[in-house]
Amino acid sequence: MSDPQLAAQLLFDARRPGNALKALPDDALPKNKAQAYAAQAALVTRLKEHAGLPVGYKVGCTNATAREMLALDSPFSGRCFKEEISISPARVNSETLHMVGIEPEIAIRLGQDLSPGVTWTTDQIMTAVDSVMPAIEVVESRFSTWPLMGFLSAIADNGVHRHLILGESLSNWTRESVENIRVTLTANDRVVREGHAMNVDGGPFGVVTWLANHLNAMGVTLKAGEIISTGVMTDIYDSAAGESLVAQYDFPATVQVSVI
Repeated sequence: MSDPQLAAQLLFDARRPGNALKALPDDALPKNKAQAYAAQAALVTRLKEHAGLPVGYKVGCTNATAREMLALDSPFSGRCFKEEISISPARVNSETLHMVGIEPEIAIRLGQDLSPGVTWTTDQIMTAVDSVMPAIEVVESRFSTWPLMGFLSAIADNGVHRHLILGESLSNWTRESVENIRVTLTANDRVVREGHAMNVDGGPFGVVTWLANHLNAMGVTLKAGEIISTGVMTDIYDSAAGESLVAQYDFPATVQVSVI
């Protein structure tokens, strides 16, 4: 069995100004998803001392293209932290990151606790939604070999999450209107990505449904006030210092981030 504490310490130390990892050593490398999430939990314990308490989740690999990249058969989750959530317009310092992956997404805040031991449906999840927000997730792998290090290492690495930037909550939204949102991402006024909310499995609310059932299977429940970032609506965009990025949603809504 791999050592989750060793994996967590190596991943924590690999955050800049630490050096990126090529791979986890055999005694730290998770052999299955359960071990990968155990390593992630140990990493979260370390991260919350620097990034604040966990206040939500990111869900990754919510479309076939992303899963193919990591040779994965399902989505995965990671934690979002209080001190790593910003309100648009925001700035990201590239010197603190090994990579600056930009992902336009839809974020959902829950208005009530979800019960344990329930097999959730999307219709049931809809009754628990408090607000819907446009978002940009900044993803960062602590591996220089991304994405070749594999999905188990990605899960252990807190689902390659680093930062979440939120726009203003949408008003007068419906399930249908959210599932029909389109987004255009520009970098320095140049269109670099386009996408649609249904590019994620089952749409944003379907992703929350997956997460609720995924967590229940691990003995964890979603709580009121938690924010879930539901997966990239476009292909990931690799950004760099000097870029001003705008995710323009046709709801309408906008999220802006400058990479310095």
